[in-house]
Amino acid sequence: MRSRPSPTIGELAVERPAPRLSRRDIKTSIVLWALCLIVYNANLRLIAPGDTYPARYLPFGLWRYHTLLVDPILPITAQGRRVGMPAAVKTPPGEFKVKAYWLVWGKDGHAISTYPVAVPVLLAPLYLPAVLYLHARGWDSWRLDWVARVMEKLSASLLAATSAALLYLALRRRAGPRPALVLALAYAFGTTTWMIGSQALWQHGMAELLIAGMLLAVTGPATVRAAIVAGLLGGLIACNRPPDSLLAAAIGLYGLRWAGRRVPVLVAAALAPVALVLAYNFSVAGHYAGGYGLVGGKEFFYHGAAAGVAGLLFSPARGLFVFSPFLLFLPIFVRRAAREGDGRLLTMAMGLGVVLQVALYAKADWRQGAVWGPRWLTSMLPMLIWMLAPVYVELRRAGRIVFLPLCAVAVAIEAIGAFWYNGASNAAIFAVDAGPGAMRNAWDPRNAPFLAELRHAPAPAELTTAVHGTLDIARSAGGLDLSAASGNAIAVEGWALANGHTPFEVAVMLDGEVVAGTRDFFARPDVANAVGARAPTGWRLTVPPRNLAGGEHLLAVFVIAVEHGNTFFLADRRFRISQAEEPAVRQAAAEIARAQQYAGYWSTAFSDAARYEPHRQELNTFLNSMMVDMLDPVAERAGLASSVQRARQFLTAQIEPGGLVRYHGLPGLAGALGCTITPDADDTALVWRIAPGTHREWLQPALRTLAEFRTPEGLYRTWLAPVDRYQCLDPGKDPDPADVAIQMHVYMLLAEQNPAAARSLCRALEKTIVRDDIWVYYKVTSLVPILRVAGLEKAGCPLELPAARLRTSVPGQEVWVRAARMLQAFERRGGPAPAKDEVAGLLDTLSRDSFALVRQAPPLLYHNDLTASVPRYYWSEEFGYALWLRLHFASAHDGGAQ
Repeated sequence: MRSRPSPTIGELAVERPAPRLSRRDIKTSIVLWALCLIVYNANLRLIAPGDTYPARYLPFGLWRYHTLLVDPILPITAQGRRVGMPAAVKTPPGEFKVKAYWLVWGKDGHAISTYPVAVPVLLAPLYLPAVLYLHARGWDSWRLDWVARVMEKLSASLLAATSAALLYLALRRRAGPRPALVLALAYAFGTTTWMIGSQALWQHGMAELLIAGMLLAVTGPATVRAAIVAGLLGGLIACNRPPDSLLAAAIGLYGLRWAGRRVPVLVAAALAPVALVLAYNFSVAGHYAGGYGLVGGKEFFYHGAAAGVAGLLFSPARGLFVFSPFLLFLPIFVRRAAREGDGRLLTMAMGLGVVLQVALYAKADWRQGAVWGPRWLTSMLPMLIWMLAPVYVELRRAGRIVFLPLCAVAVAIEAIGAFWYNGASNAAIFAVDAGPGAMRNAWDPRNAPFLAELRHAPAPAELTTAVHGTLDIARSAGGLDLSAASGNAIAVEGWALANGHTPFEVAVMLDGEVVAGTRDFFARPDVANAVGARAPTGWRLTVPPRNLAGGEHLLAVFVIAVEHGNTFFLADRRFRISQAEEPAVRQAAAEIARAQQYAGYWSTAFSDAARYEPHRQELNTFLNSMMVDMLDPVAERAGLASSVQRARQFLTAQIEPGGLVRYHGLPGLAGALGCTITPDADDTALVWRIAPGTHREWLQPALRTLAEFRTPEGLYRTWLAPVDRYQCLDPGKDPDPADVAIQMHVYMLLAEQNPAAARSLCRALEKTIVRDDIWVYYKVTSLVPILRVAGLEKAGCPLELPAARLRTSVPGQEVWVRAARMLQAFERRGGPAPAKDEVAGLLDTLSRDSFALVRQAPPLLYHNDLTASVPRYYWSEEFGYALWLRLHFASAHDGGAQ
């Protein structure tokens, strides 16, 4: 009787592989998955560069805006930088020093991701709870950024943990439970699966999951379902990261033999995602390679291959066998891996794919950017571990005594990265950016990241940090908008909180370069009342003067929550530098900007007589609506775009539930500058047209209320309440008159919202325009009605004012009536333009002696009902400057008649 041969050490240590996976295998994979999730998230931080920003934010764009274009979420995705230009476009002068290289301009001027979008598309379903949370709590930029960071870390850790669980199951098909578990643990914690795959949404994490899944599929029974899964995963590998097509093709080459007569199913499943991605690439980028095709080029692969292979595998900064030294057992004992019967063909195919990909990457800058370890080789790790299985199984005791400590060293290296890495080691590695000596520092053992990063304290855990705040003011010297920033200092002010506490620092970036920062914070009572924060939140700083070239520029604010922590994007402000305007334009714009209050409004002066005398101030929405309307067409050229935007925001905030607006704004807003007054038709119509609210459902109730207060002849009354419910009113002879300018403002709103009602109002106004009783608030001055004539004409209601109303009886106001009539002549269709010399003479008169006339006799805009018991006349210097600017730019554009 023949005796059974003695078992080898490998057979003693290893049970036979499982051809079919057992429940115990499934349970082990689940426990491994849970362990990975716990470890990957134990550092409570997101370790992410710009490469992952599109994957971080695009799922939210998909859910909210139903598009893969970055346009709707551009500010937060660009993170204070300018979108990169396609490689074929010559970089213009003044180009930003640091670009959002992760974005590029695609077809039709749309911003798109430089990288493939498979990751955000495949992960979008996981984001549903986060999207529902944002719908409930609000899509504020700070809240979106915080939720996006948390979701990126959770999603990345889920990808990596799931890849480890699937790889364990694949390993069970060629090794016993203990070797499979040892190798799966080495993969999960002793390779960049931990520091790259699980810490941010690199494409590599998704690639590892897809490759592990494909390995599991092709090492099992070749059913139709398995062929579909294998083909689909193979196609997705190529779509997710094009260089990984070599790896997908390697497994796919074996898959053709494995699938047998199911090859058509395998191939069709692989082509399906490829076809979808090609359709996306051509439609948004106009190139088969998508964003890669717009920014890449042959110059990316200009390095020497031999030196590149050495750097990828053995350099202290990025070497695969340095960061995961246990993987050296694979090339050392490669013959053992290749001679295994069942997996030999798959091992040979994958080995060829690995070699080709290493050769490809060797031609590029193998330092691989600001990362931890051999990032580019992360995708192939499931394949390397799978091929390593027979090598480990056949190791004797001495071999395992070496192998297992090397695994422990690899785990320690990755743990240092997870808890210490903050990018400090990259400064030395990239001290020489290019040239013959560029790679020298990457070979210096002292620059190995796992040594260099230990020289500082552990990185702070910031995953739960939510940064909240605003950029309130960004102006150049003299109070002008940023378009006048060239050569001037820039004043920046706002507030910030980090988890309810004062942050460590606020930094300002201009055109991608950090130019100022502050660690000094002060109390902001308005913020304390709004958000309940007791800590100092206010900050202000000054950007030193810089000679900015003409064109677009970008100012961005970042918050650093804790010392040595990450930078959190807070807000940005884009502006354009144009040729300097004449001094009078700059002064007029500066006076307007200086007079605007912090909350975004301008105050109105009023007096008891029709003369500009020592006056009192009030806050009302009417002047602010008129200012926005007057400035909006010239805001960019005058450097007042931010002032107009702030005024719009102020007006929008005055719309009450039900859609009505009060002359003095929301109840309690005006304080000493006014009182709570009955809602009125004039301000309701103005605000809804000029600064419509976010609650669009309030507009229709407002229109219905307007319609309730019509006269029998079809005009709209002033006050939108019964007389017995009037608040803070001193009515005249007619307690609820139908004024001429109110009809004009209501008409301009109705022309947009209810054309039939607008036509009816136009007919009523044409019939009554000559009647004295509708000139209630403009009896002694018709400046506002004159300024509205061109707007009415453009909206479909050409109207001629009575000649008697084109004059004024108030001394000093003739010049303003002339200015208004000139401006309307420029803007009305078909009429003759004013004489050039006449316009220049009037502009010179108004701006003489630093606009002395504006300060002495500013425009009288309106008055109260003269039959009321107390007379009131309302003036505005700022409106005078605004009217001057409009006329100046209108004459410069039109030229005037010779």
